[in-house]
Amino acid sequence: MKKLCAIAALCLAAVLSLVLVGCGSSYNALKKAFEKAGYTESETLESRAETIKEEAEKDSLSVTVHGMSKVDGLRTNFVMIIEFNSTEDMKKLYDESNTIQGLVKDIEENENAKEFKDALEEAGFAKGNCLVISTNSLAMNEVTNIVKNA
Repeated sequence: MKKLCAIAALCLAAVLSLVLVGCGSSYNALKKAFEKAGYTESETLESRAETIKEEAEKDSLSVTVHGMSKVDGLRTNFVMIIEFNSTEDMKKLYDESNTIQGLVKDIEENENAKEFKDALEEAGFAKGNCLVISTNSLAMNEVTNIVKNA
């Protein structure tokens, strides 16, 4: 009987681990995809990251901003990955932030957070709970393709 309980507990623990891993952040997948494309972690965008964090904090939202960069000839492409606790938080910050709206364009207005996230993912601006912003409009096509394929 003890063996049966131990096996059942082990199976339950394994299932819960898989569920928790599946519910995690999309940041690691995005980071790997950008690193594969030649980007490295960067702290160059600190001032813009602080602006976004301050706007999020006004709405009691917690975000983590990650910076990545890639030297491409004479220019450097910078990408910010904004990691949210939930897609609802992503939608709330987008709706209330002129900075984010200015950087992420051509997204249909949508009241539903899931449909909003789906529109961002389809356009290549988001993956799961992460919003991706390129500061170089010339690299936008590359960045959105990386996000879509992450």
